[in-house]
Amino acid sequence: MARSLARSELEQLVDSLVLSWDDMASHTKAMLYCTVRHYLDGKIPWKITFEVDRWPDYTAVLWTHDKEETSVLAFEEGSSAVFLHWTSEDCLRQLLISTSVDWTRPVLLVAFPLSGLSILREHLENQGLPLPAAEDMFPCDTAYYLHKTCPSLEKVDRTDDKVTVAPLQPEHSHLVSSTWRHGGTPESEERTHYHITTFPSACVYDQDGNPVSWILLNYYGSQGLGYTLPDNRGRGYFQLASKYLISTCLQKGYLPFLFIEDYNEPSRIIHRKLGYSWNEAGRCAYIRLNKNKFKSS
Repeated sequence: MARSLARSELEQLVDSLVLSWDDMASHTKAMLYCTVRHYLDGKIPWKITFEVDRWPDYTAVLWTHDKEETSVLAFEEGSSAVFLHWTSEDCLRQLLISTSVDWTRPVLLVAFPLSGLSILREHLENQGLPLPAAEDMFPCDTAYYLHKTCPSLEKVDRTDDKVTVAPLQPEHSHLVSSTWRHGGTPESEERTHYHITTFPSACVYDQDGNPVSWILLNYYGSQGLGYTLPDNRGRGYFQLASKYLISTCLQKGYLPFLFIEDYNEPSRIIHRKLGYSWNEAGRCAYIRLNKNKFKSS
């Protein structure tokens, strides 16, 4: 069986995770680092189980929230969010077999590297479980900001100087949730409120103090829920918000990264201009397993 780490061992785990500024960092390593760090700092209020193939010289890690918790990704209510980090196919294969995760339940694999997809399918076939259909997989590229400084905010092109940039406020939870394509539910609004009040965010406010463009940071370290209100697009506001959040992340020692879904070409254009880059090694997908058992989709 996989070994579940005690809290004292999590300190050793996070100390072993070194993120690289010179090469494409592993997004699974970055997510693991942020999750463990935030968990130890008390910023994650639900129970998370961290399992390794062996200890202390681990080669694969799986972490998931308590099965009784509402999904940390509100658009998959009733599922367990599962994350995986590994260094070889054999490591992944062994951990999938030995983990305590019940693979017959609804599971959402978060940003699962596509390099491990054949091993995942092999595991599911051996368990007699259905393979994920194409519509249950949401492929993405992992975009990294591999610079130690952020370009000056003054260089962002925009049509006026009457806007201000600052973090989002709790009272904006409903607006942010309602504009997210997976949002608009009480659970989504609750989770949005949690992220706004706990982690860094950036928002461009118009001259009347109304939010017009914003971006949040997920508890596992990636940027997400970026959006600009339709009437305010084409003015450089999202770039302004992004640079603000990049600067905040760099000040806190985070390596800025995000996931760009395949359909979202406008996001690719904007983030390339901002200085983000990606390659084939960062290809991943959000994958739903046992879709017929999900409460909602």
